[in-house]
Amino acid sequence: MARARGSGDTVRSVPDRPAETNPRSALPAGDKPPLFRHPGRVAIVAGTLFAIVVLVAISIGSADTSSPKTDQPQPKEVQDFSPPQDAIVPPNTSVGVDLRDDLVGEFTICAPTPQDCTPIPLDQTDVVLSTGQVTFKPTDKTDITVFPTGPVYVRVDYHLQGSPTADAGSFTWSFTVKA
Repeated sequence: MARARGSGDTVRSVPDRPAETNPRSALPAGDKPPLFRHPGRVAIVAGTLFAIVVLVAISIGSADTSSPKTDQPQPKEVQDFSPPQDAIVPPNTSVGVDLRDDLVGEFTICAPTPQDCTPIPLDQTDVVLSTGQVTFKPTDKTDITVFPTGPVYVRVDYHLQGSPTADAGSFTWSFTVKA
């Protein structure tokens, strides 16, 4: 007669197959482990990294390192100028140029058209001879009290210090005045 399971006797489970004396390893003996567990994922990551490297190389190779300050090439005698080319500035902004240290410059301001020009006398500019810097700020005591609204063209004619008759060169740039 068969007894019910819960009647107090302990039932031992018997395995279907005998216990192995050598438990199986994850890999069959003699086979090498795979180099990558998920080769599809590795291929996707490697392809993405390759694409990033190619894009970085292209962007470095096509980088525009030219000076956006003017359309004309900046002569080596002009180290810097302000305001920058095509800047939008208030009517009382300062105009400045940093020339090579042995040069001095004189401004000519043209506004509202490139043909309507006013030369700025040196006594109305701030000149630092040791550094070649020349600046002009419109005030009530200068020929130009404020820059007119619209495009303003600045030409600096520069020459060697102590030799005003020697014509070394000129440089022109423009900016826009907004009230």
